[in-house]
Amino acid sequence: MARPVLGIATTHIAAIVRSPQIAPPDEAARFRAGFETLADALARAAPDVLVVISPDHVNRFFLDNMPAFCIGLRDSFVGPAEEGTGMPRRQVIGHVPLATGILQHGLEQGIDWSRAEDWILDHGFMVPLHMLDPGGCLPVVPINVNCAAPPLPGIARCHTVGALLGEAIRAVEDGLRVAVIAAGGLSHSPGDEQMGFVDSEFDERFLGLLEAGATADILALSDAEVDAAGSSTAEIRSWIMLYGLFGNRPFRRIYYEAIAAYGTGCGQCLVGSAVD
Repeated sequence: MARPVLGIATTHIAAIVRSPQIAPPDEAARFRAGFETLADALARAAPDVLVVISPDHVNRFFLDNMPAFCIGLRDSFVGPAEEGTGMPRRQVIGHVPLATGILQHGLEQGIDWSRAEDWILDHGFMVPLHMLDPGGCLPVVPINVNCAAPPLPGIARCHTVGALLGEAIRAVEDGLRVAVIAAGGLSHSPGDEQMGFVDSEFDERFLGLLEAGATADILALSDAEVDAAGSSTAEIRSWIMLYGLFGNRPFRRIYYEAIAAYGTGCGQCLVGSAVD
């Protein structure tokens, strides 16, 4: 039986790689220190494979094909898709057996996963991989959750899919140790009239709910409330999937700061037996 041993939730803003100097040095240093804490937890957990849950930023998926949930089923991937991220394009090793097991379990248990066998991963996936596994030592199963083009999967549905994803991982009969990274958010509004606004009040409330294991309140979050915190705050769906995957276990906050220069509420959490 495979086992999820560690969950990592983190903002995936590319500025921390591309241009960290645009933020005040103390803020950038604290954010980077948070990544160092996450990377240390990942090394200590000693996983065999990473599952990375993130929204794609209309690089692989567009309006002509926008699945709610998609799993990458390939021996290797390439990323990042974008230019100017500060990260070199590189190969990312895939893990087809685990991806296939997740896909099959979902079809049997109520998740009609889309599958992608041709996928150039964008910064949403590559920033956490670059910061947490820069040597590319671990194989990766990428999972996309649509946070880009409404209608989006509901908060409760993301929680359910996360729980079933955890069941699928545990159903794989090969003894894998699995770490799961949920990337995205927190409050931010790139490319619109609210760009630069960070709703730290919402971020603090959301993080507090995760820390408290307040499942009912998390599931009660409305689309309107999330959208009011920023046009891309919908990316908290990846965090909610991780919360469901680990059976509603309370998260441990590592870092949060509203970094105005990055235009994003920057947050990081850990969850799982490897941090208990």
